[in-house]
Amino acid sequence: MQAIAQLKEGDSVEETYLAATKQIATARNGVTYLSIKLADKTGEIAGRLWDNAEHVAGKFQREDFVRIKGIVASYQGMMQIKMKSLEKVDDAAVDIANFVQAASREPDEMVQELRAALAGIGNTHLNQLMQAFLNDASFMESFKRAPAAKALHHNYVGGLIEHVLELINLCRDVAKHFPAIDTDLLVSGAFIHDIGKTHELSIRKTIEYTTEGRLLGHISLGYEMLVEKIAGIPGFPEETAMLLRHIMLSHHGQYAFGSPKRPKIQEAVVINYLDDLSAKINNFQATLEKENVEEGGWSAYNKMHDRYLYRQSLSPDSAASAHEPEGAQEDANAQGSGKLPLDI
Repeated sequence: MQAIAQLKEGDSVEETYLAATKQIATARNGVTYLSIKLADKTGEIAGRLWDNAEHVAGKFQREDFVRIKGIVASYQGMMQIKMKSLEKVDDAAVDIANFVQAASREPDEMVQELRAALAGIGNTHLNQLMQAFLNDASFMESFKRAPAAKALHHNYVGGLIEHVLELINLCRDVAKHFPAIDTDLLVSGAFIHDIGKTHELSIRKTIEYTTEGRLLGHISLGYEMLVEKIAGIPGFPEETAMLLRHIMLSHHGQYAFGSPKRPKIQEAVVINYLDDLSAKINNFQATLEKENVEEGGWSAYNKMHDRYLYRQSLSPDSAASAHEPEGAQEDANAQGSGKLPLDI
């Protein structure tokens, strides 16, 4: 398999990819060409076909598998494949494992760890709430398969539960240093903060937003799910319900990051920061792996982190001789925090 992440300028390509997007476009000189986004589980790359563009475009649809022949080239600093030919490939002839990435751990193993973590919640009502979710077979089937995001972090089958387990473990560690924190509320908030992503995202051949995901978003969807489960528990304290709803509404931290509210209790502050930490470290590690960055080397510019990423050498001596890539100073015009609100 010629993985997209490993393609280099000048490579000859003859491989099957997913046509993630498809568009007939017109160049400045008036020539019509076919523009598609080719994808596998390692990444995406633009594809351009100039000969018989409209005829070839009629052979396939968006999200079909296609076998292409072409040459990898660089255009305006971005890699693309100049395609010479393209043919549709039947789904049955394709190994879907090449296109849908999955967590390294088995989903059921992660579910067991989650159940054990939530079983330690001592607050009776919070424990009942957690069990209400855990005993919802339909929810758990979706939860253990869902990705945590479309592109930026934990974007694979089982990514959501993996992200949530990371966050729960981080929360427990941090809570040890701050005795005034309500650990039961903190862990419960870590579990529920992204439950709406079970409805926001879907996995078929790729990760895509659902219609309700595009219209409502995971915070609104998760809020509705939380309120519904709380309503099914007699005598659930109003204060506790309000604090949990606040954690969900504030976990993105800032209005500019898509957060309806900013954190105003310490448990919400912790979840906001650790949620971001889990996302960014996962993205950092995945970037180095996908781009095959060697020790002492640098990644391409990373949008989430708003910078180039360095893989340190195991040898201090060789690390001292490494140089940041040309033009790698933080863009004077890129003043953002690197936290992208719609995909965390």
